[in-house]
Amino acid sequence: MKLIVATVRTTSLERVVQSLEHIGIKSISILEIKGLGEEVRLNNPYSIHDKIELIVSDEQEDAVVRAVLENGRTGLAGDGIISVTPLDYAVKIRTKERL
Repeated sequence: MKLIVATVRTTSLERVVQSLEHIGIKSISILEIKGLGEEVRLNNPYSIHDKIELIVSDEQEDAVVRAVLENGRTGLAGDGIISVTPLDYAVKIRTKERL
């Protein structure tokens, strides 16, 4: 299993989520975040982005990364970043099912 965390532009969020749903991803956490990065703002030092967090199987990893890249990229500074981390296990709280 993998934990994938992607920070994307707010303007790209809907396209990214739709592309993830299209490849069968059903569980996605989305948070609005502020951050500092390469993108320069004159009046506000922070840029607002959305963070997407999802747990996927090893087999889904490449498709998820590809979907975020294809639908979140504008080619401009501030497009975001994707991180992929191995995940030992997760447990569904309601069912106590270990994934």
